Amino acid sequence: MILLIAVVAGCGNHNDPEEVTSSTSHSLAEETLLRDPSEDCFIFNDRVYVRNEELTNRQDKLGEALGEIESNYIAEKEFKNLMSTKLPIGTKIYRIEGEVSLDQVLVKQDNMFAIYVALVEG
Repeated sequence: MILLIAVVAGCGNHNDPEEVTSSTSHSLAEETLLRDPSEDCFIFNDRVYVRNEELTNRQDKLGEALGEIESNYIAEKEFKNLMSTKLPIGTKIYRIEGEVSLDQVLVKQDNMFAIYVALVEG
């Protein structure tokens, strides 16, 4: 009986990986905004992306659509997936043509594109 209780108690999932990932990206976004409150950034797939290049009209880099900004960040609130500090709601996020990773993505603004780079923890 005691062995059965120990086995059942040990099977609980005490650390939800999605919650840990979300809080990590939230923390990284907060740190980024503490360093520079005017930073142009967003969260996509639990990764924080910051603007790296000015707008360009080069569509040859445009890959598949990945998503779009759903909300805007408000100070003192939780920074969530598909939330941006500067990009308007509805702004489209694209994979860069030929890239396997999502370390960089393209964002379409009007008929121009900007590259955003994923921040690395540490």
